[in-house]
Amino acid sequence: MEYFIRNLSDPDVLVPGKNLSALQDLWASSDPYEYDDELFVKAVKQCLSWHIEKNDFYKDWMQKNNFSVDSLNDISDIAKIPFLHANFYKTHVIKTVKDEDIAITLTSSGTTGQKSQMFFDNWTIFASDKSADMESYKLGMITDEPTNFLLYSYEPAEGVNVGTLRTRQMMRRYAKENELVYALKYTGKGHEFDLFGCIDALLRFEKEGLPVRLLGFPAFLYFTLEKMEDMGYPPLKLNPKSLVMMGGGWKGFVDKQLSPQEFRAYIKERLGLPESCCHESYGAVEHGVAYMDCNNHHFHIPAYSRVLIRDVRTLEVLPYGKPGFLNVISPINTGVPVVSLLLGDLAVLHEGKSCGCGINALWFEILGRAGTTKNRSCAIAAAELLRK
Repeated sequence: MEYFIRNLSDPDVLVPGKNLSALQDLWASSDPYEYDDELFVKAVKQCLSWHIEKNDFYKDWMQKNNFSVDSLNDISDIAKIPFLHANFYKTHVIKTVKDEDIAITLTSSGTTGQKSQMFFDNWTIFASDKSADMESYKLGMITDEPTNFLLYSYEPAEGVNVGTLRTRQMMRRYAKENELVYALKYTGKGHEFDLFGCIDALLRFEKEGLPVRLLGFPAFLYFTLEKMEDMGYPPLKLNPKSLVMMGGGWKGFVDKQLSPQEFRAYIKERLGLPESCCHESYGAVEHGVAYMDCNNHHFHIPAYSRVLIRDVRTLEVLPYGKPGFLNVISPINTGVPVVSLLLGDLAVLHEGKSCGCGINALWFEILGRAGTTKNRSCAIAAAELLRK
């Protein structure tokens, strides 16, 4: 299935600077969950130096925090890197590369409200796609079988550039597409949730018998299946090679939210799919690295990033098993300085061997959002469509 995965030989995936060779080497790794700490630190140092040299804001930020790239000697030193909160990018436009070097711009929410703008040059697009490709391949999620897709995400349209839309589009490459249906239809003025179109698609897909891929916001799938149950439809029996990959959370529907375990049980009840077919992804447009749960439903941290957990009061780094803010670190983005990013999610970090799935990389679990905020995420923007 190698032809589904973008390769380092592609003409548009060269790093943008000659002093970024370690990034190229890091993304050339054959196993996405095998750590090379020395290479990772080297790549982080090169990426930091790249941004500091070309970005006055980031240079000042490092100086104000008395940080020197030379202080990074081993993997434990990455905790020293001054982080920025993801919300910072909702109110500031910070670019390291020139406008003509920006290939795409993605946002973290719908058309209104606060939203991050993330700028991707060709290298960053490749690196983001490559991380997802390699993880999906390792987890056995790539197939060449004809497959029907129901995307619980936005139908593409001019001017619609939310990060989740591109993520779901990218995941279409992981199977041979037979038919594609969007849950959030573009009307010319915005998007509307096509509930009955989703019901029709599921009934049709069951009858056809091909594997089905359901990708996107879990609340939309839940409300589809709930409506079918209310209408008296019996449980469906989808092809056992089907895949449910949800992401984006239940923001806007906390009162209806199911735990991951409850959601998987509901999928089994209503679609006839075992837990092994039901997965979840985690990510942030400000970060760019994909996290997909393993067969034990844990988010293992790939070789392209590292995760720290910080105390909610002191922001000091916490040991395994202690809850705190999620701090993600990666040299993935050469267009915007997001090397060390503090997210608004509360999480717990675990040793890899504690999972038991066969992947030894560290893993984390998401406990939920910290506090309340008026910032609108992709899921909140989408959830508003359910109320129309």
